[in-house]
Amino acid sequence: MLIIIFLMVYWQAKLVRLIEKEEVPRQSYSLEENGPKCLEISWKGIWKSFTVTLDGNVIGTMEGQKELKKGREYPLPDGSLLKVQLVQKLAAVELQVLRDGKPLPGSASDPEQRFKTAYQIIFFIAGLNLVLGLISELLEVEFLLSLGLGIGSVFFGLVFLGLGFWVRTGSLVGLILTIVIFGFDGVLGYYFAIDAGFEPGLGGIFARIILLIPMIQGVGAIRELEKKETLA
Repeated sequence: MLIIIFLMVYWQAKLVRLIEKEEVPRQSYSLEENGPKCLEISWKGIWKSFTVTLDGNVIGTMEGQKELKKGREYPLPDGSLLKVQLVQKLAAVELQVLRDGKPLPGSASDPEQRFKTAYQIIFFIAGLNLVLGLISELLEVEFLLSLGLGIGSVFFGLVFLGLGFWVRTGSLVGLILTIVIFGFDGVLGYYFAIDAGFEPGLGGIFARIILLIPMIQGVGAIRELEKKETLA
């Protein structure tokens, strides 16, 4: 429930900023590892007026989400081919930026970035449970206590904090264990809610899936990074 509320507030605020204020998100990438960030991608609102710029020069544009989902390829001066595409994956979307079929460093599908996102999600879950659990216990906030937050949340947060540091070392076992614990916690929460006479909404399941997807992708990312180190 805690995670659902936080995610709903966060994404609602983000959408309002994007739609009303026409914010222009920008992402910069290097074409190769440790290279200068010469490629910039920007858009307005929800994937509108999508622009791809290389060294300050516009090399391509796309007008909307429909066109972006189809993807487009742009030839680069060095003869390589850049492909930009918005890919739907279960409950999430991923902006893929590929050069000759390989993800650019720091892009969403880059194994290093996926690995980083995986342990950041774990730290996020840990921090959220720790902070609100402590606030609930120390200040006796009735609303938070009614959501089941308290010493149990603090313990859960400490466990995930430890798991986060373990996963950050590149532990595949640690990440798989984290996924199992988080998934099992969701199943137990759903069961106890029904047993107590409540009717859990789909929002809780959706929120868990949103957080689980990056962690699951992190499993493949760690394997790819291990394979890369072996071949190096």
